[in-house]
Amino acid sequence: MNKKMPDNVLKKEISAFLNRRKVLVLCTCLNNIPRATPMDFYMENTDENYNIYVGLAPGRKVTNIEKNPIVSIGIYTPLDTGKIQGMQITAQGSKNLIFLRENAEEFEKAQKIVRGTRKLILKIIPNKIEYLDYDLIKRGFSRFQSLDLDHS
Repeated sequence: MNKKMPDNVLKKEISAFLNRRKVLVLCTCLNNIPRATPMDFYMENTDENYNIYVGLAPGRKVTNIEKNPIVSIGIYTPLDTGKIQGMQITAQGSKNLIFLRENAEEFEKAQKIVRGTRKLILKIIPNKIEYLDYDLIKRGFSRFQSLDLDHS
């Protein structure tokens, strides 16, 4: 079955999936050396966007993003073998990967979303979300769904 889910239904599926998860793997790369970091993540309470917030400590992932502003995010549900449910999120460019530091314009808003006191928060605005769920086949859709997000 290769049936694409209507965007309005897919957006609800994506929101529901993200709202039930708390941990992602943030993947960055610099000089052909990849780095994958498991992290807590937080979402704005809105169906209007899929902005993701993560609290950061200075380190290699921050340097990687500053010098190569492309990230891939993996989020999955642990299931039995043969069943997969997960999401891949891609964001690129300094307009979609925003470092929020203390005293920055959006920092206080982000600090209320992210648990704990942070000095540095990364706001990730996805360009593309890919959703894989074998149970979608039972509903008449392809197990792989993709949503391109236009931020113009």
